[in-house]
Amino acid sequence: MNLSDMNVSFHFQFRNMKKLSIFILALCLTVVACDKKVAQPLSYTVESTQNKPMGDTYISDNGTYTLSVLVKFLTGDAGDKVNLKLTGLPAGVATNTDSFSQEPTYRADFKLTMTNAPHGTYPITISTDVRGVNKKTFKFNLIVRSADCAANLWGNFNGSNECTGRTFTYTATGVSTGATNELDITNLGGYGENTTTRVILDCDHNTLTIPSQNIGNGTVVQGDGTFNGNSMHIVYHTTYVSGAAPEDCAANLTR
Repeated sequence: MNLSDMNVSFHFQFRNMKKLSIFILALCLTVVACDKKVAQPLSYTVESTQNKPMGDTYISDNGTYTLSVLVKFLTGDAGDKVNLKLTGLPAGVATNTDSFSQEPTYRADFKLTMTNAPHGTYPITISTDVRGVNKKTFKFNLIVRSADCAANLWGNFNGSNECTGRTFTYTATGVSTGATNELDITNLGGYGENTTTRVILDCDHNTLTIPSQNIGNGTVVQGDGTFNGNSMHIVYHTTYVSGAAPEDCAANLTR
């Protein structure tokens, strides 16, 4: 083999080795890139601490209340913080802070102080974002009422009952008992104007209880239910001193 042939052979081999090196380098880079994890955008939601969407929240016109919000991690990069801001509080309602910023899942407790806050329904907005993007808004109503929530249920109601085998309407009246968070309902279930049912209210959870009692006319009632400022939904069981057949009823009282 002469010198010219050797030179051509060398250049040919060099070019092939160079191509092989570039191929190996590209292959290594591909493996590294494939092995590298790509951060996924954070997915989250905001709920009440009962793991339900934010709903109507009742507070008294004076006193304190802790409004708790759950910022819940769903998927994605758990290292990101969710910024949260509360807006829309009415006059007479102050908060210790209006914003939080933490990695989810976390609980944000807004400590509200009410000072002669005007009664009414106020739309509240919770705004969130992750590093200025992934923005969301969550809306609910803040309802200010008397510290004694029974006072919001005084007056006349239109009653509608669905009982075992019958459906009917009537008028009932909520009246003061003189005790905090207790209510007397005259003519609940349409049993007569001379019947009075004592109702115990849980103002923090908008639930009510009717302890077993003789409401008059030989009618014994026991039940429970829910309420808001304009309505009550009560499920109760009735027995009769006379020995008549007992009834299970669902009563809806609305203004």
